[in-house]
Order: sequence, then structure tokens, then C-alpha cells
Amino acid sequence: MAQSATRLSGYLTAPAGAFFGGLIALDIVLLFAVSGYVLIEAGWNYGDAGGSPLEKIHPATMLAALILLLTAMTAANPLVPLAKGFGERPRVVFYLATVFLMMAQAMLVVGLPFTVFIDTFIGPVLVFLFLAEVDEDRRRRLAWLIHGLFVVNSLLGIAEVGLGFRLTPLHIEGETLEEEWRASAFIGHPLSNAMLTGSYMVLLLSGGARDLPQFLKPVLFLIAAAGMVVFGGRAATGLVVLFVVWHVLRRLVDVLRGRPFDAALVLLGLIGLPVLAGGVLVLADAGFFDKFLSRLVDDQGSASTRVEMFEIFKHLTWAEILLGPNADYVHNLMRHYGLDYGIESFWVAIVLSYGMIAGLVFFAGLFMFSADVVKERPASLAVMIYFFAVASASLSLSAKTHGFSMFIVMILVLLPRGRAQEAAAVTSAPDAGQRAGRARLQVA
Repeated sequence: MAQSATRLSGYLTAPAGAFFGGLIALDIVLLFAVSGYVLIEAGWNYGDAGGSPLEKIHPATMLAALILLLTAMTAANPLVPLAKGFGERPRVVFYLATVFLMMAQAMLVVGLPFTVFIDTFIGPVLVFLFLAEVDEDRRRRLAWLIHGLFVVNSLLGIAEVGLGFRLTPLHIEGETLEEEWRASAFIGHPLSNAMLTGSYMVLLLSGGARDLPQFLKPVLFLIAAAGMVVFGGRAATGLVVLFVVWHVLRRLVDVLRGRPFDAALVLLGLIGLPVLAGGVLVLADAGFFDKFLSRLVDDQGSASTRVEMFEIFKHLTWAEILLGPNADYVHNLMRHYGLDYGIESFWVAIVLSYGMIAGLVFFAGLFMFSADVVKERPASLAVMIYFFAVASASLSLSAKTHGFSMFIVMILVLLPRGRAQEAAAVTSAPDAGQRAGRARLQVA
């Protein structure tokens, strides 16, 4: 009875042991290494009409749901951890309600597929529930896995551009982009690569490198920076530069105020900066930055499309803007204004696709969910702002993607928990029935 007086925590956290640890590691590998383009090349009807309903869902999302279900089944009554797990997170419940509202809006009002919401917005909740309170030993192992995946992804992207091959073709709106120079690597679309690699760099500066040896931290950061060049995301790169400048200035102010600093790190910087400058000059002389710089100078009309998208509103009535316009009509207007590859702003695309009323309700739910993530990992506020700022300049979350799930995993695994969450975890635990059930499924 005394247990009910404390906050019941961890009901949906995956149990310890090799079985669940292996499933979670596999889920992360699927998230970060199997893009939608890989599924299309494998013959799945992932992005097109037709095929099995299961082909519309990424394997990582299905595995995340299975992990959550198996976690619940370790209790004597599986409904108890599900009820209590969601019951202690009302903001997540509200967010899911807004997602289901958008799915209903898509099916019943505007005539759009609803499966886009499963990978894009339900998947992140699944990984959040079983990773939010992950134990430190498992978190550390998963952190090394994520660091390794980002290193390989960046190096693969560099190899694609340098050697002139592509891991997977780029398919957009049913069209294969033959002339696109930007790398696809593991993550898939170049802009998704840039947004997530940029988020990784911000995380490294926000405490996400805490599991790495000191000498490895700048190495991984520079590899990711080189990856940003071959992924070619201008908004993502520009915002990373702003964040790095802000971070350096903040640390400099702290030192001037007398805050202790790591002398070894300063020495490493003094030695490494000339080497880095020399390396940049060599790469520049070899033409490594040429295509990226040419994209900065000539965006091939990308900036103008962000102006043209607002012209669509002039052709809609207030009722259509508020409740949602006909999808075919909006698609024809997009083609008229040369927006063949989509609306290059997540927020505008949601409103034009599903209406302002449903969109604003959904945005409120998304804010609630993001606030819950920041509550669990307070150091994630900066990277959360970065992620949504970049999303504002591209199709991003308005299309089918599991990038948001990847982003949530990165935050939960790389950043430390808040003190309040750690204290709650110490003073609370799942009930004895759930612990006994978990013991039956654990495989050491």
C-alpha cells in the first residue's frame, strides 16, 4: 500500500538482460541504417499505393511496438503497465490523441493516406516509452552504437561523393533523381542526413559526448562536420555554425568569469587547430567543398519555392484553410507553382494538407510531447530548438519518415537524465508482479 504513495515509474521501460538489450540494439540499427529508400529497393511498397498495409510501416516501428508489447507482457497483467505507463504521462496521451485526430482528418476529410503518421509521429512515442528511463549500463552501450552508426554514415556519405557511387537511388514523388550529387548514405534523403547529423553535432556539444574518451570527441565532431558538406543541407549547416559560435562564446564567458576549464582540452585545441586548418586547405584544394559552395551560391530555386508556397493560400477559401482543402486541388496548385517535390516547410505543409484547425491542435500535441522529452533530458532544449528550426525549412516531418524516432533515440541515449527524474527512479519501482514476470523473460 505504501508503494501507491510514490510515483510509479518504469512500467514500460524494457527489462534488463540480453534478450531485450538485443531487441533494442536491433531496433536502433534498423532506424539508423535502413532508410525508406532501402525498403523501396527491396521491393516494399513503402512509399507508393498498393501492397500490404504492413509494407507502409518501417520495420523499426513494428519492432518498437513489439518491444513495448513484450515489456508489458512481463507483468502478471499486461494491461497494468500499459495503463500506468500512459497514466503517468498525460502529455504523451494528449499528443497521441492529436495524432489520431490527424489520421481521422486524413481519411475522412481531405482524402490523404493516414499511414504517414505511424512512422513519423507514433514511432517516436514507442521508443520514448521504453527508453526514457533506460538503465545506465544499457544506455552507455547504446550510446557507443549510435556514435558508431553516425561515424559510418558520414564516412559512407563522403565515399559516395568522392568515389561517385550511391548506396540507394533517391526517389521523390515517384521520380528517381539521377543528377543529384548529395549523398544518401544510411539515413536516405540528403536533407534528412543533414538534419540528423547536425542534431548529432549539437548533441555532442550539449553533453552527448560524455561516454567518449577526450581525444575522440573532436574526431567524431569533425567527421560529422565533413558529412554535413556532402549532405548539402544549407539550413542545417548554417544553424550548426550558429550553435557552435554560441557554444564557444558561452564557454569563453564562463572562463572569463573564473569557471574552471580543462587545460588538456585547451592544449589539444592549440595543437589541433593548425592541423585542422591545414586539412581544410588540402580538402579545399582537392575540390571537396566545391559542390557544397556552389549550392550555397545557386540553390536552383529552392529559396523561391519557400515564397511560392504561400501563393497557394490565395486560391483557397477560408473554409478550406480552416478545415482542410481537397488534396488533389492542392497538388495541382503545387505543380502550377513548381512545387513538384513538396512544400518546403513542415508547418505550412501540415496546414495546407490537413487544415489550420486540425494542424494547430496537432502542433499543441507535438509541443506537449517535446516538452515531456525535454523534462526527461533537460539538456535537450537546444537540440530540440535546432531540430524544429531545420524542419521549418524543409518537407521533413510532413512526409513519411522515421527521422523523428531517430532524433528521440539520440536524445534519450546520449544525454543525461534530469535530477528530478533520477530521484523519482530511485524512490519508485514496478510492482512485484511485474518484476516476477520480467524475471521469467530475462536472458542474462
